[in-house]
Amino acid sequence: QYQEEIQELNEVARHRPRSTLVMGIQQENRQIRELQQENKELRTSLEEHQSALELIMSKYREQMFRLLMASKKDDPSIIMTLKEQHSKV
Repeated sequence: QYQEEIQELNEVARHRPRSTLVMGIQQENRQIRELQQENKELRTSLEEHQSALELIMSKYREQMFRLLMASKKDDPSIIMTLKEQHSKV
């Protein structure tokens, strides 16, 4: 009789049986672990991209500095043009 009443209450409240709930929780835990792993991989990828971008930008700045120094010796008007172009970029 107790089991019948519990079953009736579960049906009325539209609850799933305990085993179904446990299976659902296990599946959610698996999905959470997969998402956490994916987040970790994405963070690593982002850090790698940021590092690559920092390297590219430092090389760019270095080249611009060399170009400016070389042009200083040649013609001061070139410096102004390069600065304007650089500020636009």
